[in-house]
Amino acid sequence: MGLIKKLIVGFFLFIVIGVVAVFGIQYYYLSTYDRVPVEVKTETVSGDVFYLSHVLEPGKYYIKTSSEGTVEKITILDQNGNVLTESKTGSMIYGSSRPFQVRIDYKSPVNVDSYKVSVGIYRLVKK
Repeated sequence: MGLIKKLIVGFFLFIVIGVVAVFGIQYYYLSTYDRVPVEVKTETVSGDVFYLSHVLEPGKYYIKTSSEGTVEKITILDQNGNVLTESKTGSMIYGSSRPFQVRIDYKSPVNVDSYKVSVGIYRLVKK
């Protein structure tokens, strides 16, 4: 019984360390890098919509989205439209040595004709 308890405690400790590491890395990038705006837009839309950025040059980027509805996901695409990674959160940091595009899917709120969505893509430049 002691071995099973150690394995369970070790597993949860591993999860906690992983979560702390993710937030620590994000804090590091946002505090030691300047954010240079690349694309910052706010629009009023209706229905389920998506936003597709132009092709971004290689580098590190901070992507932040918001909506009066729901931000379904942020998808990073290569130049051929293939999915490189996805995030179900409202913001993410992504770095690449190859050009890429950002696609953001928005879901409209219930019983609303129009709503506001916004996107901010910032290049991270060392301070």
